[in-house]
Amino acid sequence: MNEQNKPSYYAVIPSEVRYCEELKYPERLLYGEITALAGKEGYCFATNKYFAELYHVIPGTISRWISHLESLGFVNTEIIKDERNQVIERRIYINCTYRDVIPNTYTQNKQYPYKQKCSI
Repeated sequence: MNEQNKPSYYAVIPSEVRYCEELKYPERLLYGEITALAGKEGYCFATNKYFAELYHVIPGTISRWISHLESLGFVNTEIIKDERNQVIERRIYINCTYRDVIPNTYTQNKQYPYKQKCSI
């Protein structure tokens, strides 16, 4: 992946995902990537090929990682098919339990520590 195609946004990985001993470290990072991509539309529509190129693995590995995230309840996937029953899009949603964490992450601390009142 060249520098022009690299995403320029923040990923959110809640503690439940970061410290889940059942997840491999790349699966945790993939979860963060999904949260970043889901921020715009409310779901992530990136393909396994996109993620595979990003993480230098084969698409089948990405499929297993997403399936594992789904089996643990961290994401939900939806397959969109056309009238001929052909897959046209896959949508990955952040599980509702964790979706509420994403917007609050950036707004919970409105003041930076160095802007607090000082009594010197």
